[in-house]
Amino acid sequence: MKRIISLAILLVALSVGSLFFTSVSYAQTQILTIDTAVQLFKDYLARLQNPDLFLHEVEEYQNNFYATYAEKSTGIFAFQMLIEKPGSFWTGGMMGNGMMSGVVMPEPGPNMMWNTKYGVMGGMMGIYRQIPTNNMTITPEEAKTIAQQYLDTRFSGTSAGDVDTFYGYYNVDVLSGGRTFGMLSVNGYSGQVWYHSWHGAYIQTVTIPVPDVPVAVVTLIIALTITGFITRASSRRRDE
Repeated sequence: MKRIISLAILLVALSVGSLFFTSVSYAQTQILTIDTAVQLFKDYLARLQNPDLFLHEVEEYQNNFYATYAEKSTGIFAFQMLIEKPGSFWTGGMMGNGMMSGVVMPEPGPNMMWNTKYGVMGGMMGIYRQIPTNNMTITPEEAKTIAQQYLDTRFSGTSAGDVDTFYGYYNVDVLSGGRTFGMLSVNGYSGQVWYHSWHGAYIQTVTIPVPDVPVAVVTLIIALTITGFITRASSRRRDE
């Protein structure tokens, strides 16, 4: 059922094109390697023209390349994108003829359904009414515990690894024998688990060097912190 819902949302997003996302594709004659994927993900980021976002990491799986983007100013993960390989479910079994191969597109599932700031259901369509925040009902530690409980019943012998915080949910690495096996997401409010079954077997990871935060952004953060401190101090003096 989750796969059908994700597919429906993805088709809607792709059909409206630039209203939701800016796609980047490679020449069909070009070999799709992880280096090519990294460049495509960087090109996608450049088209967004958002100086607060940066490409964090790119992973290669049997079916696709997966990328995470994060915010410089907060350190919170923003969203997840995919590039499907020729012959994968999306490019072969669903779309056929490889027409979606090499296209940077939103990862289905939690990235689109649970992301309260950048997702289709949250940031784009405004269905979630709460202000996007990383301060969710469920803590990262609780999310890891929930993930492990799920893995114990579905993927015996695997364990929950690093937990990344997104707006509205957590992304949890799944390990087998200490090595990457896959990933799942835990909703930050309901605790619902969504396993990312569309990747296939893990192959490799490329970590992108973290860019320096612009001086202007650092200055703004410091100014806001000082302003908040002064405001709280003034409020306490008035109450005394």
